[in-house]
Amino acid sequence: MEKKRFVIPVAIAFFMIAALLAAGFYQGIQYESVQNEVSYLLKSVSPIVFIALMIILPGAGFPVSVFLIMSGIKFGIFYAAVLWLLVLPLHALMGYYLSGKLRKTIVRFSEKRGYHIPKAPEKNIAMYSFLFYAVPGLPYAGKNYLLPLAGVPFTHCVLMNSLVQAPQGIPFIILGRSVTELDLRLFYLALIMFIMLFVLLLWLKRRYWNTIHGP
Repeated sequence: MEKKRFVIPVAIAFFMIAALLAAGFYQGIQYESVQNEVSYLLKSVSPIVFIALMIILPGAGFPVSVFLIMSGIKFGIFYAAVLWLLVLPLHALMGYYLSGKLRKTIVRFSEKRGYHIPKAPEKNIAMYSFLFYAVPGLPYAGKNYLLPLAGVPFTHCVLMNSLVQAPQGIPFIILGRSVTELDLRLFYLALIMFIMLFVLLLWLKRRYWNTIHGP
């Protein structure tokens, strides 16, 4: 119990240190040459190609956070958020469909990397699905594939996935836009959102996880 009391303070201290380091990095990217290279690279990619890559690559394990940051740079916060809300259900649908077609391959690939197929409880399936998608740990693609393999129904694998993971992507979009605008206010807003989400999800795990799996 004593150890648990130190989890949130340690997490906050960690993020404060990360904020200082990130601020130093942020100051570094303000050099005109770096900013021009990033802007040129994203402008050279057509929106259609960018969106197609954002739909396909995260399903193959590429970090979706990279696309969220780049979409914030390329499209701005509002349109990037709309894009994220449209793409997220597609990823969930792809994960649900492919998990059935490629079950053996996904299981073997996951186990090689230390991830195992979860066992969904018979009761509290909605809360279990919520926590599975909410609690940090597994990569984004892993969450999309592993929960369907546990036998969780379609509605929880797709709708719950979309509802829970959508807010987690917004800070990355804001972070990307802060680079374009060179706006430290947006940068720290994104950082505060990261901290708040982390602490909230950590609390939810401590509060409800044992009620599903037992102590």
